[in-house]
Amino acid sequence: FFKWIKQHLKIKSFLGRSENAVRIQILTALITYLLVALLHHSRQATNSLWDFLCLISATLFQRPDAEAAAVRRRREWQTHAKNQGCLF
Repeated sequence: FFKWIKQHLKIKSFLGRSENAVRIQILTALITYLLVALLHHSRQATNSLWDFLCLISATLFQRPDAEAAAVRRRREWQTHAKNQGCLF
């Protein structure tokens, strides 16, 4: 069990010294690992889980492309306008 934790959860050091702090950090790392594995599986990604995690961490704080956001807003507005009924 501990070998698997060291290999997969990548906990370099524990932030707290109490049993509760260590438990919380292990559970947080385990939940993060499971969520990334679930996302990797749902996307049917062909690359490894480690590559997928590196991709997520590299693009996590990037701002979305302004042009893509404008196209999305335009499409939402057109859908909203089409769904509106004609009053007169």
